[in-house]
Amino acid sequence: MKIEKHHKIGFFDIDQHYKLRIQSVARLFQEMATLHSTGLGAGPDVLFEKGLTWFLNRLEIEFFRYPLLGEEIKITTWSRGFNGYKGFREYHIESSLGDIARGSSVWLFFDFKRKRIAKVPGDISSLYEIEKEEWFDKGIDDWKTCGRIQPEQEMDVSLRYSDFDINGHVNNTIYLGFLETLYHKTINNNGRPIRNIKIRFNREIGKAKETIRSGWQKMNGVYQCNIFDASLLYADAQIIPMD
Repeated sequence: MKIEKHHKIGFFDIDQHYKLRIQSVARLFQEMATLHSTGLGAGPDVLFEKGLTWFLNRLEIEFFRYPLLGEEIKITTWSRGFNGYKGFREYHIESSLGDIARGSSVWLFFDFKRKRIAKVPGDISSLYEIEKEEWFDKGIDDWKTCGRIQPEQEMDVSLRYSDFDINGHVNNTIYLGFLETLYHKTINNNGRPIRNIKIRFNREIGKAKETIRSGWQKMNGVYQCNIFDASLLYADAQIIPMD
């Protein structure tokens, strides 16, 4: 079953050029996933009472164009099924002007009581009506990540109070903001926006951290990126600019 929601792009969704930010897209995707599960009776509050939750593990977003302030958009999401401790989800954003972006994600089911990932129980997975439609020929779960790199260029990232969610960790959508900043501050010298971005979330950034770093290296026309500190890799990612 697909669910959809209409949204008018507002000032908090856009960058300095009045265009929809990638971090905003990630937030809309996250909200849609929560809306879908909550509507089925398996929302975060229900799972939390059972000591369970979902962690976003991988996300891919591909852009056709960047809509502007005031554009009415429609976001659609659906579950593509489950495999063991993983859940697979697709997304689509469009408007009356055509396609805007598409996305795909992998979520990990986590048992707080046992402090480990766990198989998705049947009473949870059976709530979802599965749609097999997927956007990408190669699934995000099959993406070969870059791991720790030796950056050609890097920058400091100061963590703000607003970056942390109710769990005391930097929200996943903020990581996309880190990468968006890295790209536009150190890579994008010709005005080309990002066409495709992939990210794997390796580790949570706890509230004890005040600063981290982000950096990139270019390989075969692709920008491989890290969010890291001296000892830990928090996320690895890949960015491909538009032609």
